[in-house]
Amino acid sequence: MRILIFFFCLSGFIFGTELKILQIIPFGVSSVRITFNQDISGISFKEHHLKDFRSFLDLKAILSIPKKNYVFSNKTEISIAQNTQDIVRVVIKINKDSVYQIRIVQKHLYISVIDKLPESTADKKVKKNSIPKENKSVQKHIPTNSPKIQKNQHPVSKKIINTASSKIQNTSKEKTPSPVVKITNHSNQIARSSKKKYKIVIDPGHGGKDCGAMGITKVCEKVIVLSVSKFLEQELKKRGYIVYMTRDKDVYINLKERTDFANEKNADLFVSIHANSVPKTSNDSPQGVETYFLSTARSERARKVAELENKDDVDVMNYFSRFSFLNSLNSHRLIASNKLAIDIQFGILRELRKNYQGVVDGGVREGPFWVLAGALMPSVLIEIGYNSNPIEARRIDDKRYQRLLSKGIADGIEGYFAKNYQ
Repeated sequence: MRILIFFFCLSGFIFGTELKILQIIPFGVSSVRITFNQDISGISFKEHHLKDFRSFLDLKAILSIPKKNYVFSNKTEISIAQNTQDIVRVVIKINKDSVYQIRIVQKHLYISVIDKLPESTADKKVKKNSIPKENKSVQKHIPTNSPKIQKNQHPVSKKIINTASSKIQNTSKEKTPSPVVKITNHSNQIARSSKKKYKIVIDPGHGGKDCGAMGITKVCEKVIVLSVSKFLEQELKKRGYIVYMTRDKDVYINLKERTDFANEKNADLFVSIHANSVPKTSNDSPQGVETYFLSTARSERARKVAELENKDDVDVMNYFSRFSFLNSLNSHRLIASNKLAIDIQFGILRELRKNYQGVVDGGVREGPFWVLAGALMPSVLIEIGYNSNPIEARRIDDKRYQRLLSKGIADGIEGYFAKNYQ
């Protein structure tokens, strides 16, 4: 057994302002995302080994929120607290059957505790899901009695630690962590054994007179998302959830009626399914699965996506009233929606990447989607892919791909319930 002690070295890396931790969010089965006030991708660290299954990171930063402690279903734990005046300590407690990974993406530090696989199985999984090498910001840590690693060996953004003869590879360049090995889904057992029957409303976007985005395959978005929603309905019912659909056929429903329906059902979650698109005149052909939660648009990309999805009810409120309304929304519900979005994005990417090469992580994003505004429960809008992209348009219209999408969404929902409703 050993203790791994990480010291984030800031020498040679100059911050414009004091480094602060602004947000900590748990996601997946046993992972957290730590968000800083600025880009930390230039930071490197040293590694030291002792004999225990606890580890800790000492970050030269200020924790601007209360300390956090997360105990996960696989009997692992991650704690974050201010240790000294200018040092935040992140303690990671694993067990003999688990490993952990650290990843830095821009302003975010991801820490994931996952179950070890037998070497032969892990090798097969990694080989099956081999992904291009351009992003090498994941590190994998396995407790062993191996010799100490040389100091200054591991700049986070430049190297991967190869262990158990497995090469960890990953393509995600955005906000959410990319799954790189199979994770035993303990949350499935927790959610299924729960006495409470959670209610979930699935909202297939568009319908009837509203085609949504017409894809290069000449298939309307409304057709694709209804098919995915039906697979998701089957998957969730199979796992013991109570599921309602805002529409189960090709009919038109306005945005307000969709969330009114969810509120009437007293749903625990509202999940709206859509497919993205860009105009034919665009020089770009973007790809990626994206999961949105409600807020004012924080980026040009989010604003443009929201404009497409909101055009149905553009006259419901004037511009000023809409943004005044958003600013008054319940912050606890928005935080819960953010957590749900992270879990669902993680579940989708993990499931799809088991079977398809080059699945792009479009990230978890914020946007002013009016289909979410009226929901009184945590709610997300999933853009399952780009109907305007030659690769993704064909994939999202394929039944096998749709089934995997629905399974990934369901896994994310179970992970969310496992951590937040016990």
